[in-house]
Amino acid sequence: MTDLLRLEFRRLFRAKSFYICLVIALAMIVISAAATKMLLNMAATSEEYAGVAEAAALQLPTSFSMLKSVPSSSLTTILAIFISIFVTEDYSSDIIKNVYSKGNSRDEVFFSKCISTFAAGLMMILVCALFSFAMGKALFGKVGTMGKNYVGSLSAELVVLLAYVAIYFAVAISVKKTGASIAASIIGPLLVGLLLTLGNAALKSDKISLSDYWLEGRLTILSQADVAWKEVWIGFLVGAVVLVAAGAIGFFVNRTSEK
Repeated sequence: MTDLLRLEFRRLFRAKSFYICLVIALAMIVISAAATKMLLNMAATSEEYAGVAEAAALQLPTSFSMLKSVPSSSLTTILAIFISIFVTEDYSSDIIKNVYSKGNSRDEVFFSKCISTFAAGLMMILVCALFSFAMGKALFGKVGTMGKNYVGSLSAELVVLLAYVAIYFAVAISVKKTGASIAASIIGPLLVGLLLTLGNAALKSDKISLSDYWLEGRLTILSQADVAWKEVWIGFLVGAVVLVAAGAIGFFVNRTSEK
């Protein structure tokens, strides 16, 4: 197991896809922040753009607000692409046969890939978070203030993002084909959100929103400036349940697969 972990982390730090995806994630943060700054500057000098900014509910971002908005900068999509490439690489090139030929079990391979994947996902999330914080200060000149239950809601956001990592890993380790894994990882969570939105329409309830109990809806709630403790705890619960469920599904599907 130790040798497998060394191999996986060696692959990770040598993987061009990791650095390319990280650079793209950082670039998306810059583009999003620059576009917001440009629109706010135009709103300050033009009534037409002022109306656009008001309709979009744009406010002057700060370091703290940008830190909370990291998930909205296409990070989840980039994570889906990287994890799919990283996890399926050994299977698509048949290198996995050499790994098994050395006496390594399926469970050992699964957990070594799982640990390295979560480490990679966590590194990417933290780098993007720190970069967003710095961009808030550099572009808008304000660190800002923490909203209500800021630390708790930020921590819950991290758990929800790790739940996304678990889904992408489970899909990749189950499908074992790069293109299919990317497609399923991106479309799958969106499809669940869409079905829950349709469920909302069927319920016709002003008190219950099913989509709020899925990852995307939960990130939207947690990214707000002020978040009630109830919503924070729901975020932890939703993230933890999805994380464990995705991990368990990936584990059992991998055990029964041919490769």
